[in-house]
Amino acid sequence: MKTLYLSIRDPGGHQRHLKTSEYPIVLGTDFGKKDALRDPSLGSESMIIEHHEGRNPILLILEPGLMARVGDLKLQAFEIPFGTPIRIGDTELCFREEAPRGETQQFPDGVAGWHTASEEGSTLLSAVRRSASTRLSIYLSGETGTGKEVLARLVHAWSDRASRPFVPLNCGALALSLAESELFGHVKGAFTGAVRDRPGALLQAHGGTLFLDEVGDLPPELQVKLLRFLENGEIRPVGSERVLHADVRIVCATHKPLKALVEEGKFRQDLYFRLASIPVQIPSLRQRPEDVRLLAERFATGFGKHLSEEAILRLRAHSWPGNVRELRHAIERAAGLLGPFETLIQAEDFDFLAPEADSRADFEVSLPGITSLKDMEKWMLLRSLKIANGNRSDAARVLGVARSTLFEMMKRHGIPGTRAIERARFQMMAESS
Repeated sequence: MKTLYLSIRDPGGHQRHLKTSEYPIVLGTDFGKKDALRDPSLGSESMIIEHHEGRNPILLILEPGLMARVGDLKLQAFEIPFGTPIRIGDTELCFREEAPRGETQQFPDGVAGWHTASEEGSTLLSAVRRSASTRLSIYLSGETGTGKEVLARLVHAWSDRASRPFVPLNCGALALSLAESELFGHVKGAFTGAVRDRPGALLQAHGGTLFLDEVGDLPPELQVKLLRFLENGEIRPVGSERVLHADVRIVCATHKPLKALVEEGKFRQDLYFRLASIPVQIPSLRQRPEDVRLLAERFATGFGKHLSEEAILRLRAHSWPGNVRELRHAIERAAGLLGPFETLIQAEDFDFLAPEADSRADFEVSLPGITSLKDMEKWMLLRSLKIANGNRSDAARVLGVARSTLFEMMKRHGIPGTRAIERARFQMMAESS
């Protein structure tokens, strides 16, 4: 029997994923069971799930008194295709034949994962994993807080160098007078304070991986020496006449594109081509809004808390200029301010995420052609529907208006509802048959 995956979103917004290959499944409200529906509004009622091999729909039978909502329909016994969300009480369920995206990624033991539920993120992870098996240098570019060091450590862990050292070095934090020593090492007496020989980061990473964060901040004279190392593997410690050799895989990162630094004359073009043998562009959190829920729930669980659905919507409405790092700090702050016996983080707990905190440039880019209050209202309406994945009740919560007011706004701006879309789709199918 094929495995069935069931995603359960509790009333508090916490999401669980269950899998089973034994049928029928009986889901009730026994809070002592891990597969219980944690929804006090359901009382002691239960539901029975049947699935037969070779049939796409699954059969749900609800106890008397229970009703399920599928879109605008209320049903008690019905067949439903995989991937269709249903709501029972205040709980949302979704059945799939494949494991939910974001839960299928396998990361090496002891290494932090770069978690994603988006198509962009999954594509990125696949590219990084393929690149890890090569001996080529990898250049990670992306905004601050997108997880460049996490990906660099995954490159190392997925490579054949995993048993050797991983050495991180932040080039932006190096004092100019000590930068060469940090990278190439020094011998005793090379300068004041050099009381013993010290291997640099390149020698420390021999056989493994050196992660050069903010490599664009390297001074020009060190860029020349790093290029020489990449060409022949030679290391000359400060104050030494002896040439050493090391076998090191370079992974580097910047928050500002290296190409721009090359064009400004601040970075050598020949070094750029050696470092960027495999360039990887990391999308910002704004570009993968599906990840906000996944990451926020993971962070909240780590702090022993859960997020309400309204809190999730509040987080999705934020632009996250600081990306994943800012999201984690926001969850940590909201969780820390809750009482010791409170476990549910509400939307108002994120009031410190004020809209004015977003940059003016982001605001201007996201409002093209807005010249009137009517245009602004339509933009806000469309944005709320996008944040809520088309769910009109959730969109109304994002806007802070009643559901009836949202319907009036949609009608005023000619935005069709779910029923209108379904009617149009049915009419098109009828006309084409």
